[in-house]
Amino acid sequence: MKHIHSYYSPNDLYNKIIDGLNKIGTDLSAVTLEDLQPVDEFHIRGDVATKELIKLAQFTPDMHILDVGCGAGGSTRRLSHETGCCVTGIDLSDEYIDAAERLTQLLKMQERVKFHAASALALPFDDNTFDGAWSIQMNMNVEDKLGWLKEVYRVLKPGGRAVLYEVCGHKNSPQYFPVPWAQDSSMSFLVPPEPFRDIITAAGFKIEAWNDKTDLAQKAFANMAEPVGVQNLPELGVHLLVGNDIRTKAYNLRRNLDEERVSLIETVAVKPKL
Repeated sequence: MKHIHSYYSPNDLYNKIIDGLNKIGTDLSAVTLEDLQPVDEFHIRGDVATKELIKLAQFTPDMHILDVGCGAGGSTRRLSHETGCCVTGIDLSDEYIDAAERLTQLLKMQERVKFHAASALALPFDDNTFDGAWSIQMNMNVEDKLGWLKEVYRVLKPGGRAVLYEVCGHKNSPQYFPVPWAQDSSMSFLVPPEPFRDIITAAGFKIEAWNDKTDLAQKAFANMAEPVGVQNLPELGVHLLVGNDIRTKAYNLRRNLDEERVSLIETVAVKPKL
C-alpha cells in the first residue's frame, strides 16, 4: 500500500497544474473543466469515456454519489457538472486530494463536490449513505478486490448503482511495465474479466450492464509509438500525476492491449433492494 501511495503522490501537484495553466495562457479567473481536461481526466479515453459512463449511470440531481479513487477530482467534477448531483470523492493520496479540493474551489464547485483522503478498503462513511457509486480505473492497484467492493456495497443504499470502468487482465500474461497505473508488477493486481465479474457478485451486487471496451481502448492507443530520446512533454498533462516516463507507459499499455494482456471493462452493479 505504501509504495502505491508514494507512486500517486507527486510533490506540489496543485501548483504544477497552475503553472501549466499559466504557461499556456489560461485565464485563472475563468477556468473551465475543459481547460483542466488534459491533466485531470486520467483514464483511458479521458472525458469521452467519462461522458459515456455518466449516460450509463443515470444519476439524477437529487443523488449523492461516492467516487472511489477520485485522483485529482476531474471525473468527480465532471459527474457533478453534467448531472447536478452532489459527489464525494475519496483517494488514498493526500497530494491528489489537496489538488482536488483546490481545483474544485478554483472552479467554484465546492458546494456540490467534496473530497476525503481515505482508503477504499475502509471507507469513512456509515452503511447505506450513498445513492450511487462510481470508480474509474482503480482496481488495478487493489489486491483485496472483494474487500473494496464489499465496502462500496456497504455504503450504498439498497437499490444503489455502482458504475465501474476498470482495466482487467486478459488471456495472456505477464503484462509489460511500466504502465500508467504501476511502475512495476508489485503495484499491479489485474484479474481477467470473468473472475472480476465473479468478485463483484460475491460482494453482493447484481450485474446490470457489462460492456467490453477493449477495442475502443486499442483504437485510443493505436498511434502510441515507442518513445526515443528525451521527451518533449506538454505544459499540462498526466505526466504531472505519474511521471515524465508517461509515453513509455502509454506505449506499454498499447502493447498490453494489442497482445491481449489487458482488457477494459465498463459495468453497472446494483445493490439489491431489501
